[in-house]
Amino acid sequence: MGKMICIGDSLTYGYGVRRSQCWTELAAEMSGWTLVNCGVCGDTTGGMLARMRETLREETGSRDERCFLLMGGCNDIFFSGSSTGARENMAAMAHQLFAEGEMPLIAVGPGIAKGAYPSMWSDLVDFPEAAEEIARYYEWLERFCSSFGVRMIDFRRDFRDRAGMPRTEYYLDGLHLNPEGHRVMAERVAKVLAVMDRETMNP
Repeated sequence: MGKMICIGDSLTYGYGVRRSQCWTELAAEMSGWTLVNCGVCGDTTGGMLARMRETLREETGSRDERCFLLMGGCNDIFFSGSSTGARENMAAMAHQLFAEGEMPLIAVGPGIAKGAYPSMWSDLVDFPEAAEEIARYYEWLERFCSSFGVRMIDFRRDFRDRAGMPRTEYYLDGLHLNPEGHRVMAERVAKVLAVMDRETMNP
């Protein structure tokens, strides 16, 4: 058992659900790990990078008993229309964690689904265009993790049906997940943590 520090945006924070329903709380119960929720609603990967550095300064204890989960980038795309900044910042975070002797994990989110998107975004974001850019960004994250040996948690398969269509029953809106969606995320994370526990016991 160890500690996972989760740095991200509203999907990490658990926008729209109670704290007890958030995937970080549920995954902690399922796995026995301590999950620290460092999600900030509306944050970009630039903000995540700054907060990760602060967290590194504040964290104490053995590096062998903790890891950092990084999940973000959609807000970068919503605000700029491009994933360039998200790619740069996610790569920077992973490499800085490696340099500090920490273990990074990168999560590929469930993606966005057609739905009643939050009204506050309606004048800012072309959601069909953003969805295509997010898909390309997630494909890039997968290649990045493969190239640099970063463990990846991929939520995409859990939120798509056999035809590859979004399973809208898991969403509050087109962006955020309902309690059942958080449970699905928690189960995926718990499975990954169980594998990490076995690896620790059988190096």
